Amino acid sequence: MSNKKNGSDFESWFAGTLSEKGFWVHRFQDNKNGQPCDLIAAQDGETYLFDCKSCEKDSFRLSRIEENQRNAMELFYKTGNRRGMFAIRFPENLIYLVDYQVMESIRKRGMKRIDKKGIALYGRPLEGWLEDFEILHQNRRRGCIS
Repeated sequence: MSNKKNGSDFESWFAGTLSEKGFWVHRFQDNKNGQPCDLIAAQDGETYLFDCKSCEKDSFRLSRIEENQRNAMELFYKTGNRRGMFAIRFPENLIYLVDYQVMESIRKRGMKRIDKKGIALYGRPLEGWLEDFEILHQNRRRGCIS
């Protein structure tokens, strides 16, 4: 299977997973014009921008983050939205979400790649993020937190 096909399959799966959890999700699929992200998701007044990266090996090269992706995530945040995230899938379907600003910080410090072991320092497992999101929003709906 090609890298492009693997990436598209992961984007589709990720969008479906968020949708199943109650998010409104839209995939951007204008690859010929180099769209700066893969999907946008919203729920309960919060909007998230995601770029999906599928790794064939046990590390993610930070050079895969393109300038147009950095620019879009910066502007998205500066206009009042949540910080953009990278959904990174390693072999064996190990999936982590890494905040864009965290990724930029480690890139600027000279790191070239993140391996499967190191990703836990910088990101969160997708399952944990989804569970925490649900708990937070259940509490908000109940009026426990604002």
